[in-house]
Order: sequence, then structure tokens, then C-alpha cells
Amino acid sequence: MNPVLPLPLLLPLLALVLGAAIWLSWRATRGLPVRSALALLTLRSLALAALAALLLNPGRWVKPTEDREKPWLVLVDHSASMAQPLEKSTRHQTATKIADQITKLAPAEVPVRVRSFALTPAPETDSLPGPDAPGTDLSASLKSFIDEASASGDRFSGIVVLSDGRQTIDAKPTDLEALALRLRAARTPVHAIALGAGENLPDLLLRAPRPTLTTFSGQTVKIPVMIESQGMDPIKPEVRLLDPEGRELGKISVELKSGTPAFLSFEIPAPAASQRLTLETPALPGEARPGNNRAQVQIRLLETRTRIFLAEGAPYWDSKFLAQLLRQQSQMEVHSVHRLSEDRFFRIDTGQSDATESASAIFPETLEELSSYDLIVFGKNVDSFLTPARLEALRAYVRDRGGAVLFARGKPTTSALPALETLEPVSWAGPGATEFRFVPTVDGAAAGLFGDALPPPDASVWTQLPTLKDSRQIASVKPFTRVLALANDSANTGFASETPALLVRRYGQGVCGLVNGDGLWRWDFFPEARELGNMYEDFWTQLIQWMASYSEFLPGQEFSLRLSAPRSRSGEPLALTLSYRGQDPDPAPGIEITAPDGSTSRLQPAKIADPGGQPAWRASLTPDATGTWSIRVVDPREKAPPTPQADYLIPTPPRETDDLSADPAFLESLTTATGGRLHETSDFARTLIPLLLPEPPSATSGNAVWKSSWAIWPVATFIALLFSTEWYLRRRQGLP
Repeated sequence: MNPVLPLPLLLPLLALVLGAAIWLSWRATRGLPVRSALALLTLRSLALAALAALLLNPGRWVKPTEDREKPWLVLVDHSASMAQPLEKSTRHQTATKIADQITKLAPAEVPVRVRSFALTPAPETDSLPGPDAPGTDLSASLKSFIDEASASGDRFSGIVVLSDGRQTIDAKPTDLEALALRLRAARTPVHAIALGAGENLPDLLLRAPRPTLTTFSGQTVKIPVMIESQGMDPIKPEVRLLDPEGRELGKISVELKSGTPAFLSFEIPAPAASQRLTLETPALPGEARPGNNRAQVQIRLLETRTRIFLAEGAPYWDSKFLAQLLRQQSQMEVHSVHRLSEDRFFRIDTGQSDATESASAIFPETLEELSSYDLIVFGKNVDSFLTPARLEALRAYVRDRGGAVLFARGKPTTSALPALETLEPVSWAGPGATEFRFVPTVDGAAAGLFGDALPPPDASVWTQLPTLKDSRQIASVKPFTRVLALANDSANTGFASETPALLVRRYGQGVCGLVNGDGLWRWDFFPEARELGNMYEDFWTQLIQWMASYSEFLPGQEFSLRLSAPRSRSGEPLALTLSYRGQDPDPAPGIEITAPDGSTSRLQPAKIADPGGQPAWRASLTPDATGTWSIRVVDPREKAPPTPQADYLIPTPPRETDDLSADPAFLESLTTATGGRLHETSDFARTLIPLLLPEPPSATSGNAVWKSSWAIWPVATFIALLFSTEWYLRRRQGLP
């Protein structure tokens, strides 16, 4: 029952009303015979009891149900890239034809709905819109279609996407994962046909192999460029180098054959300050990706020379050549000490012609003395240079002051020095190969050494250089170590072919590097090596300069600047962290932000606790405009050394016409994540149509409602009959 009033109130009220009504009915029939009076009273009582029953409202709760179809949804991409020619029509025309075929070939009991999408779902109309939308966002469109169906209680049996897969809105991986999870939970697989996949569209690609170049004032900067054409006849494009204001700094024409990259370089004087230059080549008619005809190069100017201390305990050709080479570099200031015997040490510095002899091992004694150098280079047998106090200062120099240490000739000591071993990137084993070839790794290219500062790993020069020697076996590589090159055993001595030959490891705020071998002087001495260019000089100068800049602090700078990411999207927060290695007990740095439009603003970072005990600060900002944001540390002190600067890029969202090639990889990843698959355009009738199986309609239910048992016509007729019979009999008896 579902009474109109609560039972504690309704039952007494009904009893009172029924009693009063029966008493009044009996009183009105006092003059009649008893039998007639009882008949009228019975009829009145039954009628009133029926009305009372109505007020008790007997019945039951019922959840209404409704059967709904589960159709297949076919989505046709109508973005501008779908206007690209495809065989004898366009991608969009082909997609429309396939949608019609799916509708006709699907079993009669399988409902199919055809809709169009681009950045958002197109309104449902009788005809599909043409390929004119300025962008594509398949993930957002899918979400909108699913939300629309859920709001009306529908669910799709499956979804078929007819698109080239080219996304102009970069969806977050987390959003795609959430969408795929939702589709799998609803048992709605996504299938796709990638229109235009496999086409060899003409394209011209321009790339800067070294996107960041570090140089010194007065030097000549060499900017390498790679350019390649695909699907084009032999052409002769023009490559231009532009300054930040768009003025032309140089121009080179290069002959290209399809599929064969060409390498060229611009040589310009070092700029007066760090700046970003642009490389560009004009887009040619019919190019699939005109957006990749530009590249940028950051020229980072170092205003102070790199200060190097070199300690050598077993002089050989390698150490002599290296010390001489470094002293010849105008951008380096070198202090080198060589141990000739137990009590004979020679020191020679940059600019000196004669060596200074000493009976004691010359080496920086304190952390402050070590901090005056950007890089410490160790040769072999350096045990005599290192005392416990010097070792502790050396560890603090790397860990807390962002110093750099390079072990240039393999294992640096003959005795066990645990304090020094903590800085080495490896744990040593026994002797290794006597002859080996130096082979750069992919990680060496990713770290920015090979392919940027030096030739890439696949360059033929590495197979033509003379072999090296005395590489040791390595028991293990320590955590946070990157293997930049391997030692390839050229003498087949059984030496492990994967033994590292060049490694680098971050240690605290600094960095430690290791060259596991000897004999690099051969790269400068042998005639066949000289024919390959001055690889010996390039290797050491670029490695040392890269080592010094790989540390958290750049040479000559007391502040470091770290960004939480080098690039991201507009509106996402960026964290900035500053560290300090100078002597001032209370520096107060600021941060200057230059927006892409040239406007500047200031941030005051907040001081934070640092595990090393050195001052550190943190700040955050939320860039909201596309382009390059320049971030520079401001040192308010008088005669302050140079401060670091970093660029943060918010890429301009790609336009639909920046890349007209198909992207089947995106569609395949989406379909696989939802339990579907990618189908071929020519074979979809065989692979896709059999999947369009009919599903029984789903029964959906809403909120429960009360269904009264008395709300039927016989009940109303019965009550009316009781009252009418009583009235008729009363009138026969002459009662009112």
C-alpha cells in the first residue's frame, strides 16, 4: 500500500468518518422496516468501505523498462586534409563511398548511423559536410558522440572511423587512456580505415642536427644543416639562415635527389649575445608537410673561458697531446701538472712557455680552490695527487658545486681509493681488449654529443679512424650513467663487444665522465686519420666543452637554472629551480621572463632547503602564449658574473594543411586500445563487414513508480453501482 496519508493518521480518520456515515445512514432510515433499513445500511457501508480502500491506495512499485537498439556508428572525417587526392577521387569522397557500402552491406537487422566529425561532431543532417574543417580532434569527437548517446540511454555496438588519422589537436595520453577504458567498459570497439596510408607524398625536410650550439666570443660558429627530399625529382632548393629579426645571414643552394639527404653548413661570427636563429627553405608546390621546412638553432654564448685542471701521473702520448691541445684553445684556460717521478712534478699553464718544477704534488687543496675550475681532468696513476682531504673536497666540488670530472685514460689509480671510486661511473673488472674500435651509441646521440657536437653514430668516419687500445673490462655500470660509446673488439680477443668506451654520470649537481681506453693520439698522428679531418681536436674540445655544459652549472657561472620541461602546452604550469655555487652567503637572484611578443616581467623566486646546504630557490609561472619564452636569471650584485638563460617553447598548434600525409599509427593505437583493429581500404568488405553482428536490443529501466491496483474501470463501476443502488432504493422508500 501507498496511502495518501500516513497510516497512524489515516486509520483513525477513516474509522471516525465511517462510523459517523453509518450512524447517519441508520438514523435516516428509522421509519422503515428493519429489513429495508439493513439493506440500505449495507449498501452505504460497502460503498464507504470501497472509498476508504481507495485512500489506502493498494498497489506495487514498478520500474518501467524500454527496449533500445544498439547501432554501429560510422564516422566520416570532414577536415581539410581529407580533400587530398586519393587515386581518382579524394579521401573524403572515398570515405563517403565506404560509409554507403557499409550501410548497404550490413545485415538488415544491424542498424547503422553515419555521422561526420572534425574538431567536433557535425550536426546530424541528411548529407555529410564537405572537407573544409580547419582541424581534426578525433578523441574529443568520440567523447562527444559517447556522451550524446549516454544522455539518451543509448550504447553503440561499435564505431568505424573513416579518416586519414591526422590530428591537429594533441590529445593528452591520459585522456586517450580514459577514453579507451570507457569504450572497453561499454564493449564498444573502434575500428578504422586509414585513408591515404602508404602514399608516398612529396616532401622536403629541413633539420638542424645540432639545435643548441655553445660558442665563445670571437669564435666562428659552424651551423650544420640536413635537408632531404622524398618523392620529388632532382631539385635545387635554397636554404636561408635568418637572425631573430628575420634578416638574412646567409643563403646556400643545394642539389637534392629523392631519398638522399644532403648536409651543408653555415659559418658565421659568434653573435654578441645568445640568440635563436632560423633555418628555412621555401615550400614547394604539392608538398605534404610544408611545416617541416623550418628549424631553429639556439646559439649559446659563453662569456668566460673554461678553466681546466689536468693531473697526469703516467705521462704518455695521450696526455702530452691532450695538454698541448687544450692549452692552444683560446676559449680554455688550462693548468696541467705531470708527475715524472716520485719527487718531480712539472706544471705548465696556458700562456706559459716553460714548465714549473716542484717536489710535491700540485693539486687544489680546498673546495674553494677546486671551485675556481670548471673541469678536473685525470690521466693515469694519479694516486700521488690525492689525499683524504683533497678527495673529500673533490666529492663536494662535484656533488654540491656542480663541478665536472673527466677520467681521460680509463682507470685513474693503481691503488684502491674508495672516495674516488664513488665518482667513477663504473666498477672495474680485469684487463680487456688491447685493440678496439670506438663505436658511438644512440644514447650518445640523444645526450647531444654525437650528431650535435660530433658526427652522428652512423657516420662512416667512426669505422675509418685508427683503433684505440687498453680498454678495461667493466664489472658494472653505476646508476644514472649513460653509455655514449662502446668498444668493439677488433682483434677478436674474446673481449665483450658491449663494453662501454665512453660514459657520463650525473653525481649531485655535477657530472663525471670516463674514456675507457688509450691511444686517441693516433687520430691526430696517422696520415689516414688526418684525411678524415681533425677528429682528435674535435673529439677532445667538443667532449670537454660538452662535459662542462652537461653539468648543472655552465663555465664561469655561479647560478644554475633548471626548467621542469623544455616545452609544453599553453596554460600548463612551469617550475623553475635555481642553485648557487658562489661565495656570497646571501645572494638574492631574480628571474626575468621575456614573452614571445617581447614584453618582459620579473619573478622573485622563493628560497628552499637544499640537501647540499647551498642556497636554492624555486618559482613557477604559467605561460599562456605560443612561441619561445626566454627565461634569464638576474644577479643584482655589482660586477656579477654571467647568469644562465633558458628557452621554453610552446609550439604553435599545427594547422590542418601543415601536414597532409596520413597517420595510420595514431588510428592503429586507438583501435588496438579499444579492442578494434585497423582495416585496409581495399579489403574492408572482407575484414570489417563480418564484424557487424546483430545484438539484441537492450532493456533500459528508469526510476520506480507506484502502480495502483484500483486504477481500473471495474473498481469505479462497482463503487458507482453501490451508491446508485442505494439511492434508487431510498427513493422507492420515499426518503430524500
